[in-house]
Amino acid sequence: MPQINVGPISVDLQSGWTLSTVIFAGPQDDQQPDPSLLTPNPVRPFQRNLVVTCEAVPASVTADSYVKRQSDGLRKVGVAHGYARPPERVDLSGDREGVITEAVVVGPSGERVRQMQLVCVADGIAYTLITSHLDGAPFENNRAEFRAVLLSFK
Repeated sequence: MPQINVGPISVDLQSGWTLSTVIFAGPQDDQQPDPSLLTPNPVRPFQRNLVVTCEAVPASVTADSYVKRQSDGLRKVGVAHGYARPPERVDLSGDREGVITEAVVVGPSGERVRQMQLVCVADGIAYTLITSHLDGAPFENNRAEFRAVLLSFK
């Protein structure tokens, strides 16, 4: 029986179950949202976060092709987004390679959210780790932490 362990949580599963998504919420920032943000709705306090997803993929899928598929899928469903930096290849532990991208998306309340994403494909699984915070100073103040978290992926 597979066992999934994430921090203090441990779950025994029957065969056939897989880990799909884990969401981590970071500590609340002391600063209030920037009042100059032009949004149709009031900006609520935003908590930085890390989302980890796992998806079984065919052997032909690479990190680059998976990133393209994600981007095409977002466009297809009308999610406003754009890359803020060109994709960057990175070396990870265990002789794995990954691709880091940065994108800006518009949140449900109209807020601009910047995401730093790592995609790594290994042993038939596409791992996607996405760190997010409000675009601008909130994201920039956490950039080094986000990058360190992504590069620590094993």
